[in-house]
Amino acid sequence: MEAYLGIDVGSVTTKLAALNEGDELVAHIYLPTQGKPIKMTQQGLKQIKQQLPQDVSIRGVATTGSARYLAGVIVGADLVKNEITSHAVGALHYFPQGQTIIEIGGQDS
Repeated sequence: MEAYLGIDVGSVTTKLAALNEGDELVAHIYLPTQGKPIKMTQQGLKQIKQQLPQDVSIRGVATTGSARYLAGVIVGADLVKNEITSHAVGALHYFPQGQTIIEIGGQDS
């Protein structure tokens, strides 16, 4: 199975999600960042690995959030985007007619 990993390391929470080729969620992790973005990124990677099937092949990794650059270096990200762009692209993918996106995050709120 092939999958893509998204990592959002924010000021309040760290989230990881893996999608398969059909855009179906196959694993996800939600952790408090606790001011420790490196530790939570590493912990999230360990935890999501336990949820993924043994035969999974991660084809790409993207990072976002206030610690996106740091997380990107840690995981060797293929793509690093700010959270506003990430929300817009994701929302329009699933809701192409959408015109308004409300973001309520820790740092940007």
